[in-house]
Amino acid sequence: MTLLLRLIREHPNAVEADLQHVYHVDLLDFWRKDATGRRLLSTRKIAALIEHLPPDSACARAMGGSGWMLSEYLLADIYGATVGEAHPARPKATEVADPVREAKVRQARKRARERQEKLDSGEIT
Repeated sequence: MTLLLRLIREHPNAVEADLQHVYHVDLLDFWRKDATGRRLLSTRKIAALIEHLPPDSACARAMGGSGWMLSEYLLADIYGATVGEAHPARPKATEVADPVREAKVRQARKRARERQEKLDSGEIT
């Protein structure tokens, strides 16, 4: 959920454009309510819709994706197999930043440093 909120905060236009273009959903429905007072568009539904956006969506590109579909990668691979070198337009593999994973890695490194310090001082063996 944190990643969703970050995406909406940092790239609201991409979220709104994708929801409208792909699903024909108006993001303003998040603030609108029906006759019973319930939101027309829930946070859970926004998350589910964004999670299943195609790789060429504005949200995917905003989060660091290449915008290439599977078919484009396959065509570039066929080119590479035929010519013997990678297609010049083929995106390089990049890792999309995941704040939860990065926090866990920082915590693990901190624990490893603390343990190593204890080993070096003879506190533990």
